[in-house]
Amino acid sequence: MEYWIWLTSLKGIGPITQKRLLAHFKTPNHIYSASEEELLVIPGIGSFLARSIRQARSLDGAFSVLDQLEKKKIKLLIYHDPRYPELAKAWPEAPIVLFYIGTLRNNSTGVGIVGARRCSLYGKQVAIEAADYLARQNIPVISGLAKGIDSYAHTACLTAGGYTMAFLGNGLDIFYPKEHRELQAAIIENGVVISKYLPGTKPRPEHFLQRNGLIASWSQKLLVVEAGGNSGALTTAQFAKALNRVILAPPHEIYCMSGQGTNQLLENGAVLYLKAEQLDYSKLMAEAVGIATNKVTVKDPDALINPEQHLSNRKFTAEEAKVIAVLLDSEKTIQQLEALTGINQVLLIEQLAIIELEGLVALTSNGRYSLVDGELLRVRGNIF
Repeated sequence: MEYWIWLTSLKGIGPITQKRLLAHFKTPNHIYSASEEELLVIPGIGSFLARSIRQARSLDGAFSVLDQLEKKKIKLLIYHDPRYPELAKAWPEAPIVLFYIGTLRNNSTGVGIVGARRCSLYGKQVAIEAADYLARQNIPVISGLAKGIDSYAHTACLTAGGYTMAFLGNGLDIFYPKEHRELQAAIIENGVVISKYLPGTKPRPEHFLQRNGLIASWSQKLLVVEAGGNSGALTTAQFAKALNRVILAPPHEIYCMSGQGTNQLLENGAVLYLKAEQLDYSKLMAEAVGIATNKVTVKDPDALINPEQHLSNRKFTAEEAKVIAVLLDSEKTIQQLEALTGINQVLLIEQLAIIELEGLVALTSNGRYSLVDGELLRVRGNIF
């Protein structure tokens, strides 16, 4: 496991590039042992990154992390584990390593239930009835352990004897929000708590965006119970839409502020949610098979793009050009990119995922985005 920890902690290399390396070398051990010449064969790995990988050949940090995990009884789920759902791998940003506490089922995809933290009695009732139904159908309830709708969904599922999964935007040894300590413990006893972040990682805004991506990618359907116009639940819906998941939303009064976002989802094509039977298990399985067989994942080396060959004809969108222009100077956090480009974080993540898949940018282990080969982009001079 130490080689998996080593790979995921490499600076300048995000999940998409990590999966390119795995597609070619098969195991992290072989990546660790690869020569600079062998690494340069991989799309997106220029001379700088190849040298950086070679210079990072030490497992001391990885063994230190494994010691922490053992002491805190945190387990590892690696990308090659059969329990890692193929459905979840359809997300380009799917992490190659996840940390979890509790019991991870062999078939752990299910239905995501998300919504406002400050929810109405109506929203609470919808979340509870939906989670109760799913629990009785033995369908996992997936959410984010936030206040409001998330907590009601988790609690209702547990009360009905069901299995629930909570994805966090922080390390598993940190309780956030603090008042959910007991709920988190209950989920661990009857489900699983999962994070892509190392122990000790504090919650940050960009972490919750990634958390929302995980919720969407592990969900075969997503029920957005209640959401205001700027609700974080809408970012989960954005991820779900990009992954071709079924999005459901109950109708809200048109003057109800807490339901403006869900009504907007309905206007934009979400399924009108009126009863829990719409979350039927057999329909979920049929849809899951269709998604899994029709989606090309980055495990296919032939689907990967060689940046140098690709750039000669590549025409960047205005948003992509802004992002690249800002990154030409230095690596940036998602907040810095938002401030400098004026592009909201949800759209930024979508744009970054596309150009990362093309090997142009990489997400570093410290949560910053950087250009893989800025000099090549300068030479081509076609970003605008």
